[in-house]
Amino acid sequence: MRQLGILVVLIGLCLPFKAFAFGEEEFSVHGYFQLQSGVFVPLTSNLFQDHENKAYFESPIKGYLDTDLPCDPVRGVTSCWPTDHGGKAGTLSMMRATAQLEADWHPAKKLNLHAILRASRGLELPADDTGVPPVDIAPSQRRAWIANNFYNEFDLREFYLDYEATRWLSFRLGRQQVTWGTTGQYRLLDVINPVDNTWHFGPLESFQDTRIPLWIGKALIDMYEIDHSLEIVWVPGIDRDEDSVTPLLTYVGAWGLPPTNTPSPAYIAKKRFLYPNRNLNDSRLGFRWHGNLSPKFSYSLVYYYGHQLSPPVPRYIDWITYDTQDFDADSQTLVPREYIRLTDDEYKMKKARLTLDFPRQHITGFDMEYTIDNPVGAVVKLETAVEPDRTYARPSDLQRTEDPNIKFREHFPEAPQKLAVSYAFTVMRPTMIRFLNPTTNFLLVGQFMHTYVHGIEDTYWSRKVDKKTKVPLNRRRDELVNIPGYNQYTVKPHEFKVIGVVGTRYFHGAFVPRVVGAYVHPHSGFIATTFGFNIGNHVRLRLQITDFFGKDAYKGVGLFRDRDEINLRMRVQF
Repeated sequence: MRQLGILVVLIGLCLPFKAFAFGEEEFSVHGYFQLQSGVFVPLTSNLFQDHENKAYFESPIKGYLDTDLPCDPVRGVTSCWPTDHGGKAGTLSMMRATAQLEADWHPAKKLNLHAILRASRGLELPADDTGVPPVDIAPSQRRAWIANNFYNEFDLREFYLDYEATRWLSFRLGRQQVTWGTTGQYRLLDVINPVDNTWHFGPLESFQDTRIPLWIGKALIDMYEIDHSLEIVWVPGIDRDEDSVTPLLTYVGAWGLPPTNTPSPAYIAKKRFLYPNRNLNDSRLGFRWHGNLSPKFSYSLVYYYGHQLSPPVPRYIDWITYDTQDFDADSQTLVPREYIRLTDDEYKMKKARLTLDFPRQHITGFDMEYTIDNPVGAVVKLETAVEPDRTYARPSDLQRTEDPNIKFREHFPEAPQKLAVSYAFTVMRPTMIRFLNPTTNFLLVGQFMHTYVHGIEDTYWSRKVDKKTKVPLNRRRDELVNIPGYNQYTVKPHEFKVIGVVGTRYFHGAFVPRVVGAYVHPHSGFIATTFGFNIGNHVRLRLQITDFFGKDAYKGVGLFRDRDEINLRMRVQF
């Protein structure tokens, strides 16, 4: 709380002025203070009734499932198989205060220094009882650990220098965000910066707020004669380990993934991540060629060599404990005991260690934008991303193999690399609907996205499941999963998304309503209705009502179907 107070004081000192200049030197500052809170309230998709935690015990009698015995999937009982997840209406979804200060300094004509300092403070949430931290901590400390690691922030968010070396060559060096692609929240080519969606559902917030800035060197070569440019990006990998990749949504409970319907994660005491190393071999490099072929038509070609930011891939599990409680009287120090093989009873004590990594990855693709004049009057966009070596995990309940050299270590089945091709087709059109708004256009946006994964068999579409528990039958060893640990959410050869946006403005921009709807195969999606109120030049209010739906609680956006929410945000900016 002290850090947030410091930033509020800084903002207060900066309020009397916005910018001043002395000769060629200019300094400007602006920022905001924001309060945001929400509650989970079941809406129309569930007929205003709470979803509940449901699970069953696997009976010793083969073929018999006992659903009458008490079974709490939140507590991670190893023999408890969840089939649904939920919570009580009125539970806090967030309570977050944010203060941000942004400054620009122009010490010379060709130099600009930009910095953003942000502090956030979030309450400990009851919903975070379902979060699964990467280390084994007491349930009573779980909320505090999550709040301190994900909801509380005091950081120099951006800090970079712009330098215009010549008319055609410029550089941006420092901690920054690099935006490629035009798809929006379901990004395809926007792959340089990781994103942090642990504090709210990603598509409901601005990318500027959810991206994690990185230390990056960027060069831009402008070719004015042909109206093209070449952008070169180098990520040296000097960031903190946890900033170099996307945080896992299994960590938090309010906006994280629900408890998995696979009992095996209940054994895990610690997750060990093989983050990209801070050396030249693990640095990332990308190129973007952008050009305008006419005033109506622009395009980009992109190549990036980086890491798979999410999800990580499980590699092996150590069924061991490493206890350091023995005290050596001679050396007066703690002496580690030997590694000890766990017994079945000790599994329940969560002593296993899981190791995951973020494999290397190539990404290439293109995007184009074309403006169609009247009578159509629309902007058409196409964006395509090709991942020739995307790595997918296999189900966690498949047979593992023992390491011949390291005791008690078991390797997961090989995680194969597949060719994944994704594209998004977007149409944007301003349209006058006079009986709804006689003075201002509506902006209509439609988007269709398709992902094809080569080498995935269509038989997955018709694989049989138990009618009562929805547990897959006759699991195949060559199956792949979208999220490690969620074995029912398997990769399909074709996956689709359809997104629609409708928005307008009333009273000269004082009232801004908008509706965003998304359907994500299989049989899931959300509808978010937003009412924005702009009071003067400084106060912004946003009321957002979001209804999630999903036929299956462990596939697609069905993972969030118990998170219907009413969210209110107030921002005072200067």
